[in-house]
Amino acid sequence: MYRFGDFELDLDRYELRRGGDAIRTEPRVLELLHYLIERRDRVVPKEELLDSLWPDVHVSESALTSTIRDARRALGDAPSDARWIRTIYGRGFRFAGDVQQTSAAPVIVPHAQRRSIAVLPFADLSPARDQAHFCDGIAEELINTLARLDELRVISRAAAFDFRADDDLRVLGDKLDVHHILRGSVRKADDRLRITVHLVDVRNGHHVWSEKYDRQTGDIFALQEEIAENVARVLLGVLTERNRNAIKSTPVRLDAYEFYLKGRTYLSQRALEAAIGMFEIGLEFDRDYGPAYAGLADALAEMAELDGDAQLIVRADAASQRAVELAPHLAESHISRGRVLALEKRYRDAAAELQLALAISPGSAEAQERLRALDPHV
Repeated sequence: MYRFGDFELDLDRYELRRGGDAIRTEPRVLELLHYLIERRDRVVPKEELLDSLWPDVHVSESALTSTIRDARRALGDAPSDARWIRTIYGRGFRFAGDVQQTSAAPVIVPHAQRRSIAVLPFADLSPARDQAHFCDGIAEELINTLARLDELRVISRAAAFDFRADDDLRVLGDKLDVHHILRGSVRKADDRLRITVHLVDVRNGHHVWSEKYDRQTGDIFALQEEIAENVARVLLGVLTERNRNAIKSTPVRLDAYEFYLKGRTYLSQRALEAAIGMFEIGLEFDRDYGPAYAGLADALAEMAELDGDAQLIVRADAASQRAVELAPHLAESHISRGRVLALEKRYRDAAAELQLALAISPGSAEAQERLRALDPHV
């Protein structure tokens, strides 16, 4: 909760109060106040506010002007003598005045039942709209990273990627049985990268956290780690040392990573030959990149499931073994290995690999689903 003057911005109830009495305001006004108060140490440009309050939607400045006006009206501010929201002409807006934060972490979701999340595909806002693989890859990496945390239940990519950010979030939350959705957008141009992310409570549609990042493309690994840590901190409150270590990423050559992401995108589209090709090209850039072997094993295994080619199973077996050798710390490696072992009808060994995956990523929905599928055999 934030207190300023005789006002309170209550983030649990998501309401603005004056002298203890609630002030009727639109949700967008509350989002604006929350955003400005959290960044009260600097001037917030108009463009940043537009991107944050209207993600993935093009609106004119008049929408922002109207929201600023409504916020000032709620606070009893006048543009000519603004006490709280000041216009810095030619630059943007700044929240002025003393603010007291009465809770160290006002947006924490403390109850275990609420610690569930789905990460939706990120929207591609790149100039040529040709970075879908990169956008999907970022979302998938966040899924994999967050699933390593004991306290979170993370919906699998297969389930979450059936939906898009413009779907009705409350309906989506009911279908996926989650209380929080992470959505975002990516703009990639040359070596520059802009990623905007929003964490939404689907029960009331409120944004409990949002941020925009402008970085070099080469910073993508550190950036994914930073986003995952911020999301985890909002949902869980205090991060343990174990959780911080679980979130840490392993840097890899960017070109190998990009081909890996393309392979995963093709795999999700069941374009198996194209997926295999992308994984193999990625491995030409980095022969020791474990996730690329895991992806290759998945693609080969799926192709073998379709046509029963024994040679494909042999290749999938070799790729999955290599994935585990190179990246035993990743659940992805053990899931791929378990899938191949199940294809070879080595069900007990498959179950052991999937249990290893769950030991690494307790929230992995895919590992849980594959382990349940083995029940009749073990």
